[in-house]
This record gives sequence, structure tokens and C-alpha cells, in this order.
Amino acid sequence: MKLFFLSLLFVSASCSTIHFRSNQTIPVTLNGDPKHQKKIEISGKTDFYFWGNDPDHTVVFVDEEVKRAGYPALSKAIFYESKEPSNILISFLTFGIYMPTGWTITGFTEGAADTQSPSN
Repeated sequence: MKLFFLSLLFVSASCSTIHFRSNQTIPVTLNGDPKHQKKIEISGKTDFYFWGNDPDHTVVFVDEEVKRAGYPALSKAIFYESKEPSNILISFLTFGIYMPTGWTITGFTEGAADTQSPSN
């Protein structure tokens, strides 16, 4: 039982960090752009090892991810780092040796807003 709480403590107190950066290959802004009406969401995963100490941080280049997804620009960008229940379970089962961490980028890009009509 002590091993359970000890491993849970290590998993929840990891030192892993994801830095969201831009190398300015496409326009990415936190401000709004009136031409950007289409909401998008891009998700990914970063792997950390040894209780989040290897690497101690990783960099996600937002503009490269948006470009890879096929969009020319992003405005009203919001960044999330998430620990899914399945990722926490994997971390627990490996005693923190492997710690997958998810991330999500949301925002708006060029194009019309997605409108979905309610189905009857």
C-alpha cells in the first residue's frame, strides 16, 4: 500500500513542462483577426521519462503544428497541457518511468465559421 501512495506522489509531482513557442513561419497571435472565423483544434502528445526529469522540458512550435495541420495562420490561440486518465494510469503502471503528456492548441483560422444545423 505504501508503494501505491509513493508512486502516486511521484507521478503527481512530476517536473515535466511543455513550452509553447513560435519560430514565426506563419502568423500566430493571441489577438483576434476578423478574417479568422473557423475554429480549429490541434492535439498532440509529448513523452517524458523518469518522473518528468528527462527531458525536464520540451518545446512545441505552435506555428509548425498549425502549418502541419494545413492552416495558413492562427489567431486567438489558446494552449492546454493535459494529463488524461489513461496517461496517468500508464505513468502509475510504469512507476513514473514513462509519462505521456497531452497538449492541445485551439484558435481561429481563415475561412467561414463552421455552422452545423441541428438534426431532427
